[in-house]
Amino acid sequence: MIKLFRFHEYGPLVIITCLTTALLATKELDIKLVKLLVYATSGSISTFILNDIVDVDEDRMLSRFRNPLVNSELSVNTALILYLLTATASITALVGLNIYVITLALTTLTLSYLYSVGIRFKDLVPTDLLIHGLVPTLLTITTYITYRPLSLDLLILALIIFTSSITSELLQEIRDLSINSRSTVKYLGIKVSKDLILTLVMIASVLYILLTLSRYDLNYLVIYSPLTYFIIEPVIKFRSNYLSVEEVISKLRFRTTLLVTLALTTYVVLNTSQYTIR
Repeated sequence: MIKLFRFHEYGPLVIITCLTTALLATKELDIKLVKLLVYATSGSISTFILNDIVDVDEDRMLSRFRNPLVNSELSVNTALILYLLTATASITALVGLNIYVITLALTTLTLSYLYSVGIRFKDLVPTDLLIHGLVPTLLTITTYITYRPLSLDLLILALIIFTSSITSELLQEIRDLSINSRSTVKYLGIKVSKDLILTLVMIASVLYILLTLSRYDLNYLVIYSPLTYFIIEPVIKFRSNYLSVEEVISKLRFRTTLLVTLALTTYVVLNTSQYTIR
């Protein structure tokens, strides 16, 4: 079941994205944050379950054992029940939020499902990358506008999420290239894809600096900008074939999570007196 949920792979990033956006948007923490976290985590889990259900026959034929339904660790019927439960939990969590937030949240959830079923954006070039980048970006916007109107810092944060998510998808497509012929990486080629990954990571690093300069209460977080070297460094090694794709994925997940957690913790600690729980 853990493999089906894939929470250990993406759950922490989903929670950090939602939590970071909310803490930047407001100093008044209330039940809306809980609703958003339930929506985001349940929605993410339901998306991965649906993907595995739809792809079970293809994954079995291509021996993609990351899908736990392939070797019958779980039955398809059990997975379908879990999908319905998590999807229902995600949608139900939106009750009580304003209509604009609900509309954007449901749009985001629909796009995440269409990535695997119906239109199957995952099989279309370059929408496989664009939708993978757009879904978490819309989650960021959804969380932010729950508390305050659109602003410059949201735009910059959304661009960081967008570029980072596309980077993640490119790396996964390189990892799965031998068993997935329908991808942007297949179209671009390995070399161009690696160059694109490095470019996106460098853009995200610059955007982080711009984010810290966009609001006075974020200015001091610029001291962490040199740490973006530790995000760029494994990508450079990967581009030069000193790291495997599995190694660079692992390092980027760990280091990105660590850097974001460090910056977020610093921000919260220095603004503790301003936060209220309602």
